[in-house]
Amino acid sequence: MNQKNVLLRRYLCKRLSEYFSQPADKVIGSIDPGIIPRASSVISSGGTAKLPSRQHGAGAVKRRSIDFSSLINEWHWKYTYKRVYMEQRGMWLTPVELFYPFYSNIMANFVSASITTSLVEGVFEIVELGGGRGTNAIALLDHLSEFYPDAYERLRCYTLFDTSSTLHDLQNEVLLGSNHSDIVKLVNVDMMDVAEGNSVFLSPSDTPTVVIALELLDNLPHDKIGRCIITGEILQAEVAPAASMEFDAMDEELHDPGAARLDTPRQYTETFSRMSDPLLKGILSTAPSLYAPTVGPRWVPTVALGILMKLFECRPNSTVAWADFDWLPPPNLSRGRNHAPLAETAAGDPLVTDMEGNDHMCYLTEQLLLCDILFPTDFDRLSDFAAQYLDKVAGQKSKSDAKSFTVLALKQRDFLLKYGFDEVNKTKGWSGYSPLIDDFGNCSVLTITPR
Repeated sequence: MNQKNVLLRRYLCKRLSEYFSQPADKVIGSIDPGIIPRASSVISSGGTAKLPSRQHGAGAVKRRSIDFSSLINEWHWKYTYKRVYMEQRGMWLTPVELFYPFYSNIMANFVSASITTSLVEGVFEIVELGGGRGTNAIALLDHLSEFYPDAYERLRCYTLFDTSSTLHDLQNEVLLGSNHSDIVKLVNVDMMDVAEGNSVFLSPSDTPTVVIALELLDNLPHDKIGRCIITGEILQAEVAPAASMEFDAMDEELHDPGAARLDTPRQYTETFSRMSDPLLKGILSTAPSLYAPTVGPRWVPTVALGILMKLFECRPNSTVAWADFDWLPPPNLSRGRNHAPLAETAAGDPLVTDMEGNDHMCYLTEQLLLCDILFPTDFDRLSDFAAQYLDKVAGQKSKSDAKSFTVLALKQRDFLLKYGFDEVNKTKGWSGYSPLIDDFGNCSVLTITPR
């Protein structure tokens, strides 16, 4: 790598870190009770949880959610959704917030089914990667304590990992003041550092661990790779300073993750050089046919795959449910400034959106704007990689120690119906339309379960 260049995922990591360093309410919104038409109070599936004896506090926290049963049809849902979205404070509303508590209740059902199917009788742990506002953790634990009290009593720890310091602080406020504070652990760590092995992740243990990630994959830094048309060698994408830019400014802004944002625009270009990154090499050696480029460049979800590998290194008895977008619309370039792209296009290019809701052509432009950078996830490739990696790990162990897993890429609708048919019914309106399964068709879930 040229001394002046920086690996593309490190550039993306810095821009995403800047975006997620904003106040939590600006990044992930929540539903304001005052703007919900015909809303009703919802407390952990309609009632106050019977709290196990080890819990302390005043009881479950009451909050409002959309009264889906009052919706007439799809049009009524679209109207309600638009109003809620426009009037909430954050940039995005996640399914956890929008479908509280039903979406999280289904995740709790998945946890219960996972530890029941695998015949887990002792303690187990839950890990959530990218905990958002802490809403999912609260709702999941409420549901688990009310409907699966035996499982709740065996839950040793619920750990949330989050890169954002502001979301971490909000999670601390929400969770450590809850009825579940004695089993909650919060960790503020960069997910890229976890993937690269530069930060402590989970302690090595055979303890069964259920690992949840909801709308995390789209915001994890990716790498782009290409192939030399002359030699056929695989190349890694890097960000380079424009010819007119002083190296010292580039060095301060990109090579130092803690460097302050500069107040003058910088010009960067994308270039390709011989692959030298250890994480990229490890991924391609594990599954060379999945991510090796053919005609044009290809995106590789290196941080997601790195986390997956680290997870099973630390916790070989893990169960996984990772949900996210499998497709994103092209950018709407009808508003704002739209410079020509400075990077070569590739299948699965990210959607770059600023805080005013304007989309941008390229992640190398608009340096002074805080932008969300969202990647669609190819769940078929992700599941194939997981299966190949786990088979490779099993092949390195003795027959008695080798573990086998079922790896599936499910459409989110199918996952929700499999683990939460009753919860889905609670989101149906008069016509039988359920936005939980009938809308948001561009989402999928990766599940990895022990056999």
